[in-house]
Parts: sequence; C-alpha cells; structure tokens
Amino acid sequence: MLFSEKLKHFSAAHPCQMMTVDGAVFRDVLSGQADGRTLVLLNGGMNTLEMWIDYVDAFSTGCRVLLFDYPQQLRTNQELVTGMHAFFQKLGIEKPIFIGASDGGMVSQIYVQKYPGEAGGLVLISTGGMDAETLKSLKKKYFLAPAMLWYMKHSNYEKLKPKLIRASMRHIRNESPEEIAYARDLFETIFRDYKQEKDVHISGLLADVMHQTPMTAADFAALEGKILLILPDQDFFSGKMQADLVRLMHDSQIAYVSGGHLSTILEADAFVRTIRAFLNALEASNHEKV
Repeated sequence: MLFSEKLKHFSAAHPCQMMTVDGAVFRDVLSGQADGRTLVLLNGGMNTLEMWIDYVDAFSTGCRVLLFDYPQQLRTNQELVTGMHAFFQKLGIEKPIFIGASDGGMVSQIYVQKYPGEAGGLVLISTGGMDAETLKSLKKKYFLAPAMLWYMKHSNYEKLKPKLIRASMRHIRNESPEEIAYARDLFETIFRDYKQEKDVHISGLLADVMHQTPMTAADFAALEGKILLILPDQDFFSGKMQADLVRLMHDSQIAYVSGGHLSTILEADAFVRTIRAFLNALEASNHEKV
C-alpha cells in the first residue's frame, strides 16, 4: 500500500487536534492508553507528524502516544523545547519517552539538556549528537544555510517543490523498487499541500541547531540504561558522527541496521520491533527498582 493510501486510513482513525499553549499552536494526535507511559514522537526535517503513521497503532496498546508538528510561532529550538514543556504540562504528561528521528533526535537532546531529569527515556534514530565536534561539522557542512534560508523565503515555492522532492529522494540508497515508489509517493503527497511558511520555519529551526550549546555526556547521565540508538549504515549522518553520538550517550543500547536516512519510514515494522523490545526491557528494569 502506498503512503497516500495509508494516510487516508490514518487521518480517518486519528484526526488531528489543534491546541494553543502560550500562543503556540500545536497540531497533534494523541492516541492510546490514557494511563500508559507516554511516547512522544518527534518529527524529522520535514516537520510533519504523518511520518509516524506506521508507529501510532503499533504502540497505542499499553502506551499513550503523542505526535505533533513544531508550532511556527516557536522560531528557535530553545523556544520550541520551552513550548513543548508547557504543552506536556497542559496534557498532564510526566517523564515522556522521546522517540526522535533525524532533527527530532536533536530536539529531544536539547529538551533533555534544558529539563534535566524530566525525560523517561530516549530513542534516537538516524541522528547526530549535539556534542561540540558534531556541531562543528554541521557548521562546516551547512555554512551556506543563511543564504539557502533567504532563497527559501523569496522563491516561487510552487515551482521549487519538484526540486525539493528530487532532493529528498537523494536519501535513497539500496532500497527496493517498491520502497522507492513508496518514498516518492510520500514526498509527492506531503509536498502537495506543504506551505512555504512551514518550510521556512523548519529550515530556520534546522539552521538554529548549529548554534546550540554543545552537550557533554554529563547531560545524559540521568538516563543511563534508558537510551536506544538506531543507526543505519548508510545514513546521512556519517560514521564519525554516529561514533560521537555513541560516546555522548551513557550506557546506551545500540541497534546498527542496514539502510539510509529514510529507514525510519521504509523500515518501520523492523524499527517498531526494536523499539518495543527496548521499551519492554526498560519497563522490566523499572519494576525491579521499585
């Protein structure tokens, strides 16, 4: 089944809600068991909660699952995590377990640094660490980010969309023809209604990542034994960045998998199994400590 067909079923079963918190408008889906532990799924660089459609039902039995788009009123990552904290308080969420892919993995790290002791666990997928070396590498790689952001703001966005779809498809590695067709349908479906102001907003957040305070292992000490890293072998984030991420995290469980940066979506079933095993082990460990 193509992404566009799955999306119709998902949207009917899980209609989005809009909640305003301190002036920031969160477009969200909240599903699952109200008294279960809360999993917060954090979007990658397209900032669309629909990337998680294969994960919601998989985790809704026994867990409370929250996914949302990053509000456009929150223009920096510090504003974003502050807004997220207020959003969680309004929903009565404590000790969320973050599942963050790509940019979402970095957002979750920023949250943990700002609110130490308030996360119940981390699952980081296809992402880099917020350590000094990685931030330095990203600054070098994206030194043209301000110019690209200016171009994004002033371009004819509808004419730009085909180029953005082609750029997104460059993340394809050794996927099957069926997976390539699924990815193309996904990007075409998402970009069909994607707005210029939304792209400018997420591009600004991505550029802002490079200006965050570098993190050290001490920022994650409280989460020792509560971190899972899922690292594809052909990811956008290099082997060195992956190694730096491993060093940054305390006593993390690591799943090295085949695939590229789109594996979170194209290999969702396998990732769900890996995450579920981690969550089960985490719950068993928590019960032993009680």
